[in-house]
Amino acid sequence: MKADFVYTKYAEKKMGFLFVDHSLTEALFFSDDEMLGSICTATVTKIVPTMGAAFLEGPEGLVLFYQLKENEGRHRILRKRGSKNNGMIPGRYEQISVGDTILVQVSATPQKGKQAEASANLSLKSDAVVVNCSGQVGISKKLRDPERREELKELLLNILREETESEDFDGFGFIARTSAAEKSDDELREVSIILLCQLRELIKRAETTPEHKWLYRNSNTPEAYVHQMVQRGLYEETAVHTDLEWEDPAPEGYRLNLMSPERENPGIIFNLPTLMEKAMNRKVYLKGGGYLYVETTEAMTVIDVNSGKNINGKSHEESALEQNLEAAAEIARLIRLLNLSGIIMIDFISMKKPAHDGQVMGELRRCTAQDPCQVHVVDMTKLGIVEVTREKKAPPLRELL
Repeated sequence: MKADFVYTKYAEKKMGFLFVDHSLTEALFFSDDEMLGSICTATVTKIVPTMGAAFLEGPEGLVLFYQLKENEGRHRILRKRGSKNNGMIPGRYEQISVGDTILVQVSATPQKGKQAEASANLSLKSDAVVVNCSGQVGISKKLRDPERREELKELLLNILREETESEDFDGFGFIARTSAAEKSDDELREVSIILLCQLRELIKRAETTPEHKWLYRNSNTPEAYVHQMVQRGLYEETAVHTDLEWEDPAPEGYRLNLMSPERENPGIIFNLPTLMEKAMNRKVYLKGGGYLYVETTEAMTVIDVNSGKNINGKSHEESALEQNLEAAAEIARLIRLLNLSGIIMIDFISMKKPAHDGQVMGELRRCTAQDPCQVHVVDMTKLGIVEVTREKKAPPLRELL
C-alpha cells in the first residue's frame, strides 16, 4: 500500500489528509494549541452527587468534567481546601472537596454542548509504549501474536518490578502498543524507563506548581503524525505534500514534496474540495452502483446499505454479498475519515446464508483493523444489524468544519 499525506490549509484550518492507495482515508486538524493529553493543576469548583461527577477549573478558565467513580482511589490532591502548599507529596484520597487543587490530564476535548473531560490516570506515550498510573500492564488488542504478547507482558512487568523497588515508581503501569511487537527488548526497555522517569518527575513538580497551570502540553504536529505512521510500517511507500512550513528538513522513511504556495495548491492537486464534499454528504455512492445513507444522531450513528441500480445478472444472494463486501470497506474508510465514534449501527443488505454474513463481518473487521482508534465490531443482531463501537478521541469531522 502507498500513503500520501497532504498537509495544507482547508476551510481556514491547518489540516492533514491521508490518502491510502489514492483513496482519501483520514482527515486531521492540527491546532497550534493542542489540549488532548495535556496535564495541568485544577481546582474543584462543584461536586454533583446525582451525576457522580465534579467540575474543575483549569488553566485559562478551562472547565473540566471529572467522573468521580472512574477516578475513585486515584485522586491526586496537591492541596486540600484552605491549606497552603506545605511540600506534601501528591496523594490518593477517598474523596475530594470543593476548593481542593488536584492534578489531572485532559482525556477528551470540548465538543458541541459538552465540556472537556479530565482524568486522574495520568499517562505519557511513545509510538510503542504508554506509561500510566493504572498499576497494571496491558497489551494492545490489535497485537494478535500470543507468544509476542506474553513476551511483551513479561518484559514490562520486569521493568516495573525493577524500578518500583523505590516508592517513587509505585502505582505506575504500562500498555504495549501495536508497534511494540516490532521493537527490540532493549529499545522498549530504554523508552519505557525514560517515560516512567518523565511521568514521576512531572508528578513531583506538581507539588510546587500553582493552581490552574499547565505542566505538560501534548505535541500534536503533522511531523509527529507522519513519523508514527512510518514507524508502524503499514505502508510500503509514504510521501508528504505540503505548502506550509515543515519543521523536519531531513525526514527518514518518507519522501517530502515541498510545494510553493504561489504556484501549487496541494488541495487542488489532490481534488480535496470535491472529495470532502462527497464524504460529508448523507448519501455516499459506491462504485458498484449501490449507496450508503449515513445519519448521525446524539445517541449513535446509523449507516444503511442500499443496492441502488446494481443489476449485474447475478442471483440476489451473490449480488448482495458482493455489494455488502464493497460497503464494508467503504464504511471502514468513512468511519475513520469522518471520525465517527461511540455506537455505530450498520444495516447491510439482507442475505440468507450465515456464511455470507460471516464473510461481511470478517471484511469489516479486516478493514477497521488499520484504524488508529480502537474499533470493536461487536456482533450482528437477529434483525441483521451490525453493532460497532469506536473510541472517541476528538470531535467528528462535520463538527470540526
